[in-house]
Amino acid sequence: MHRGVRRKPIFEDETDYQVFLQILKTSLEKYNCILHAYCLMTNHIHLLVETGDVEIGKFMKYMSECYAMYINHKYSYRGHVFESRYKSCLVKEDTYFLQTSRYIHLNPVKARMVTHPEEYLWSSYQTVIGIADDRITEKEKTLAYFSKNSVFYYREFVEDIGYKYIVQEQHIRKMIGEEELWLPW
Repeated sequence: MHRGVRRKPIFEDETDYQVFLQILKTSLEKYNCILHAYCLMTNHIHLLVETGDVEIGKFMKYMSECYAMYINHKYSYRGHVFESRYKSCLVKEDTYFLQTSRYIHLNPVKARMVTHPEEYLWSSYQTVIGIADDRITEKEKTLAYFSKNSVFYYREFVEDIGYKYIVQEQHIRKMIGEEELWLPW
């Protein structure tokens, strides 16, 4: 998770989101990383990235610097775009991988920006469930956790807002230092 300095917006218009996704794609290719989930909120981003042999810090530094240069140039800003260091946690277990994916995809719903996660344009959810193809999200690993009708079961898993996932979600929020809900304003 990486958020804007002083929790200010890091995306001002649709072009900013599109440019960020292009920078993300370039960064993934440069460092040979795999993106499993993402959500671009108004003032922060969530990524579920598999890095392989590269250190996540190198990937994040490159991606953040490229986007900061774009934003500073476009809006004639100076200084930092992102607040301090990004927050990260190592995802070792399958259940934690799935819960992190779910958490990322539900972020705009929890922030009351949309009613259903597939309505939000700036996340990988539409790609994972087969509505769209953003050409950067690798969905096979995520869907492989579910039986042959995997898209249906993944949707059911993500959209089940029952109590059984609350404890796991609180753990994820604590791990990334996101102890309060980041509202879009």
